[in-house]
Amino acid sequence: MKTGSLRARVILTALALLAIVLVVVVTAVTLAYRAKLDGDLRSRLANAGAAVERLGSGRALKLLLPGLALEGIAVRAEPAAAHPPTGNGASAAAPAKVGSPAKLGATIQAHGSLLILDEALPDGTRLSISASRASIDRAVTNLLFVELVVAAAALVLATLLVLQGTRTALRPLSAVIETATRIAHGDSKLRLRPSRTDTELGSLAAAFDKMLDALEAAIEEARASDTATRHFLADASHELRTPIAALQASVETLLREQPERPERDRLEAAVARDSERLGRLIDDLLGLARLEARPTRTPVDLASIARPLVDEAQARARQATITLSASGDTTVRGDPDALERVLRNLLDNAVAAIGPAGRIDVQLRQLNGYVQAHVTDDGPGVPEQQREQIFERFVRLDQNKPGHGLGLAIARRIAHQHQGELTCDPTSNGASFTLRLPTEPDLSGRAQRARTGTA
Repeated sequence: MKTGSLRARVILTALALLAIVLVVVVTAVTLAYRAKLDGDLRSRLANAGAAVERLGSGRALKLLLPGLALEGIAVRAEPAAAHPPTGNGASAAAPAKVGSPAKLGATIQAHGSLLILDEALPDGTRLSISASRASIDRAVTNLLFVELVVAAAALVLATLLVLQGTRTALRPLSAVIETATRIAHGDSKLRLRPSRTDTELGSLAAAFDKMLDALEAAIEEARASDTATRHFLADASHELRTPIAALQASVETLLREQPERPERDRLEAAVARDSERLGRLIDDLLGLARLEARPTRTPVDLASIARPLVDEAQARARQATITLSASGDTTVRGDPDALERVLRNLLDNAVAAIGPAGRIDVQLRQLNGYVQAHVTDDGPGVPEQQREQIFERFVRLDQNKPGHGLGLAIARRIAHQHQGELTCDPTSNGASFTLRLPTEPDLSGRAQRARTGTA
């Protein structure tokens, strides 16, 4: 990008154009003025020739000479020559017949700075009528001098006006520079806020404000991500420390004391239990980390995913009533493994919440461009003040039940990656969760509508 002075380029361009216009005007006026004076001189010369011709003889020419001289016209006459006698001794004959006079203006010729008109009178007198163009040259020179002085004065005045006009016109750019400088020094909330956006400077200011908003949003997102990462690492280290410490204690006891049964069986069972818990926690953490990658986008039928999950849940809770109903096309575009994880988590939580003879209903339907999966149970439910808290990482409502508080956080993150939403809905009995996914996910306002709960 060329970074030369915009002000200098504008001024030089304007002055160059003005200088070209002045040169053209001065040249045109000067040439037109010279042509007019030259035409006038030729006309006077032709009129003088006509006046002389009307006299008819060289003797009467003396009457016109003073008047012609006042007009700057000179006349030079050559009398007709006498004819010599004939060969038979006759007396002098009459003068030979003189040719007819030349056509007016036909013989006006330029010789240097002179215009010359040749005429022949009836009495044979030949005339050379001339006029000098020196006065024309002086007049044109004077005019050219005046034009150059006026053009120079106009150029100086135009330079001052262009300087002032450029300073005024480029004032918004100075405001952009000042705003950018203040923002660089910490005033990140400052904006240009143009009054119009349909002009060049208005479009520039609007784009500048949009860029700042995007940068500020990115900075806020980065800060939030950094804070969440630090919290996640702190929580993850805390959650990992407990099973690792318990596993280490059990193994050290087995190795150091070599206890007899049933104490040995109890310690081995604790090792197996802590190892399983640690494995599930690591699996959840890895799953949470994988969510940062872009999920695959393939057609996925939620009903075909939900059926085997419902059968598995029914096999674990044989006395419970678990139903599945689907209406309409329940196909979305997304990652089948990730979406299966969401539905599995919702069903596992519902199975853990209900009693031995409890009830779970899974309903799938398409509505207004979204596929909605409702999972409801008749368990103890979720208190209203904790319906959002349960989607945070490492949050568990019942510390006595297995789990690490990552399932719902991962499930909501997967929903967000698919431009959808996962919510815990208010209900009078038990708990109700709704997974809402667009049939054709995009990055526009559809995701925002989903997150605000509107379809």
